[in-house]
Order: sequence, then structure tokens, then C-alpha cells
Amino acid sequence: MSNSVGLQFLRKELVDETAALMDMAKHFLAPDAVQVLADLKGNIERIAETRAGGGHAIRLRPVCTRPTREYEPGSRSGGQEIYASVMGIWEARHIGGRRPKAKVAFTGKASAIVQLWPAGAIPHPPPERRGHRCSDQDRLSRLAMWRIELGAHDSPGCYFHIQVLGDREGPPFPKSIPVPRLPSPFVTPMATVEFVLGELFQDRWERRARENRHHQHSWRAIQRKRWSSLLKWQTGALDQGGSSPWMNLKAAKPPADLFLASSN
Repeated sequence: MSNSVGLQFLRKELVDETAALMDMAKHFLAPDAVQVLADLKGNIERIAETRAGGGHAIRLRPVCTRPTREYEPGSRSGGQEIYASVMGIWEARHIGGRRPKAKVAFTGKASAIVQLWPAGAIPHPPPERRGHRCSDQDRLSRLAMWRIELGAHDSPGCYFHIQVLGDREGPPFPKSIPVPRLPSPFVTPMATVEFVLGELFQDRWERRARENRHHQHSWRAIQRKRWSSLLKWQTGALDQGGSSPWMNLKAAKPPADLFLASSN
């Protein structure tokens, strides 16, 4: 299949992935964040209730973590206390099939914004949750921002990529210069949230992910199969096109059904 029709997933897999994350992450997130993930899960579920071909905007309102100093392994007391917010939008459509085989295709904009904030520096939750974009004053408080995105069919950079800042005119990383596009293995909004939790709660999240519980088993199975499909595709792309391995991978566009076999 051509990837121009959109990267496809089984709707059930996306729903199960979100449910597993809600349970695993509830003690690491701000009090209302589990409800935000529940709303995301409901948005994904409703896609399959519409006729095939219908377009949807899957929106993730800001999911905020609890404040932490655990971003340095083995330490809960040193360093600045910070928290993260993750928000995003994924344009998708229902491409047919009834439960449990209904499929969802990401067909347009697919972007997650991760921001780090000093605890207590601005009202919690961050400005986007209050219904407006960051002001210049808010950006002065913000510690970091990056976007984890899926590229378009004709995108010039690596299809799965990360961009730093790019939401203001001046340096560093101004909007007018959209590089670097750093390669990324994180595909879904849920995988982006786990990446953030693994960075901010180093030791404790690792222990949580190892627990022998239903949702941990479900999460590991989904993520392992998806990583396996992604890495196999990337390995196959290295020798295509007769250029350097990096340029081959940079130019490669995944087939639309890349993750469907891993969802069965």
C-alpha cells in the first residue's frame, strides 16, 4: 500500500493502548490528566461509529505530569522541580471495517507538543489549557519545547521526526528554519506520553513498566510489536536508493499498513 492514504492502525489497538497508559500512568500525572486520556480514548472509539471515509480531528488536551525532580536517575531531591505538558492533534479518518477490525488512518497533521515548565512558575495547567497560545511572558517561563510528528507524503525530512521549538520568530530554532528534523521512533500520542514519563520519572517509571499486571502486559505487547515493525522497515530502507544509509532512511516513506500486521 502507498503511505499516501495514511498510516493505518486497528482502532482497537489504539483504544487498548490508551486504556493501558491510563492505568499505568495515573500516579505520575496531574489529577485531571487521566480524564483527559479517557476523553482521548472516547474520541478514538467514536471514529468507528461513523461512515467510512469520514474525517476527524483527534485532539489531546494538555496532559500534565506531577511536579518532579526525578529526571536524574536515583535522585528525588536534587535539581529544579519541573513538570511536563503533552498536547496534540492527529487528523484521521475511518477507513472501513466493523469492530474489532475497524481501521483508523492518520491522514493529515499529526503532531504532539511536549513542554517542560518549572513547578509553580506559571498557573497550572499551562497556558494552552486555559484556552490561548503561549504569550512571550509564558515562553520566558517555559524551560523546553519539542514536537514529535509524523511527516506528510512529500515531507523533506525523516517521516517519523522530532523538531525543537519552532513556534516563534527569533532564535534559537526560529519558525523560518524548520531544522533539525531529528529521527523519532515514537508513533502515537500514547507513546509520546510514555517517552516523557520515562524522562521525568527515570527509576520509578522503569519499575512501573516492569510490573506484572494486565495493563503492563498489554502495553508491552502493543509497543513491542510496533517497534519490531518499525525497525524491520527501517532496516529494509537502508539499502534502497543507492545513497548513504541515512539519506535512504531520510527519504523512505512507510507503507500505510506498516503497523497492521503487528496489531493482530
